[in-house]
Amino acid sequence: MSRKHSTALGIGAAMGGAAVATFLSMGMGMAHADDTLTPDGYTDLLGGGSLPQAADDASLDTQLFDNSAGNAAAFDASVDNFQSSPFDHGLQTLINAIDPSAFTVQHDVDITGYLTAADGAGDAGGYLVPDDFLGYLATDLDYFLLTPTGLDPLALGAIIDTLLGSPPAF
Repeated sequence: MSRKHSTALGIGAAMGGAAVATFLSMGMGMAHADDTLTPDGYTDLLGGGSLPQAADDASLDTQLFDNSAGNAAAFDASVDNFQSSPFDHGLQTLINAIDPSAFTVQHDVDITGYLTAADGAGDAGGYLVPDDFLGYLATDLDYFLLTPTGLDPLALGAIIDTLLGSPPAF
């Protein structure tokens, strides 16, 4: 390995470590990343702050940005839109109603969350991020499968409302 190559790897590792340390020091359950500097799509989608997965999510954000800054920015913008939309979270709503421990509320400066004051004290402007297996399953299915195909708000919304005991008005 050439000296130039090993120096570049060392600098890259140091920058990645600094980014992870920054994400970990951002507070209890809240991500306050500034997306104008580095996109944080995985942290916005799957959780940051003091959650156990925060270091892994920050590492994925760094890796994606290092591989393709354009793809990282596009993914971050897509996640920000998803987390701001009140219509694309059918399975998250269902799982959260059945098992509230599957999620935690997160707030981010660049996301207008879909939760309202009626959803719980201090939750207004926040959004749900997974905290266990069911949360991950619901989030992944909502974001990667149902929202892109258009099934979540249209086809499943009425079914989920019925399962939760609040059928749509006719």
